[in-house]
Amino acid sequence: MDLVSVIVPTYKRDSSLVRALESLENQTYKNIEVVVVNDCVEEAWKEYVENTIQKFIDNGILKIVFIQNQVNLGSAKTRNVGIENASGKYITFLDDDDVYLPDKILNQVTKMQEQDADYSVTNLEQYDEDTNKFIEKRTRDYIDENQLDKLLVWHYMYHITCTDTFMFKKTYLLQIGSFSSIDVGDEFYLMEKAILGNGKFLYVNDCSVKTYIHRSTNGVSSGIGKIKGENELYAYKRQKFNEFKKSSIHYIKTRHYLTIAFAYYRMKKIFKTLWYSFRAFIISPIAFFKILRNR
Repeated sequence: MDLVSVIVPTYKRDSSLVRALESLENQTYKNIEVVVVNDCVEEAWKEYVENTIQKFIDNGILKIVFIQNQVNLGSAKTRNVGIENASGKYITFLDDDDVYLPDKILNQVTKMQEQDADYSVTNLEQYDEDTNKFIEKRTRDYIDENQLDKLLVWHYMYHITCTDTFMFKKTYLLQIGSFSSIDVGDEFYLMEKAILGNGKFLYVNDCSVKTYIHRSTNGVSSGIGKIKGENELYAYKRQKFNEFKKSSIHYIKTRHYLTIAFAYYRMKKIFKTLWYSFRAFIISPIAFFKILRNR
């Protein structure tokens, strides 16, 4: 039974970190190593995380490797610290506010072993953190295993992302250089590197990941930080537009403007929400309604 390392970066999480680790205790695949990397250097939080980790170590269910960053590194570099200290043949990730259902690791690693895949992705469900209300299920129905030469285009259009759903052979993850040092969109860039690295890809059509949306959060992944990161990612994508069909470009543009509109909506900036929604609609009404229908 191959060892699977689960990288858990954490930053100022209390009960949700406990919830995440409890979901790892409940995994049906037992040969796992949990690498927790604390990116908060404030003494009070360091003490809280250390005490929390010790309780789980005392439970005797999980093998835990705990690492304390000496300075704040951000999410991408923190995950790389976890990767460097992981011992597993396979590596997967769990954000400190999300959870795995019991068969997540078993299902994914078994399929990867059967296909000798270098990396894989699953589906996920999203919930509202404040209300625990179900928001949406994200599947990868657009992936056709007989046309994987289109994987990069699909990634640019739909984003084959969410680090919780990723699993890699550690050797392949190191080969492609792990995460780039970019906190907003780091998972997008990692998946792009995996695709361009020509490793064997596998889509595991299973939904054993629950992610939680923090609608009131004001961090790097929301608000102005979110908009800045999305604009930088869009500028990066535009460099490859000459390789894509016009319909794909229209979809990418529409998705970008709608993403910005949703960010402004969460900030309660109605005029900018309407303006970017209008820009998205003008580019491609078909893509506009398709994206809205799937959210």
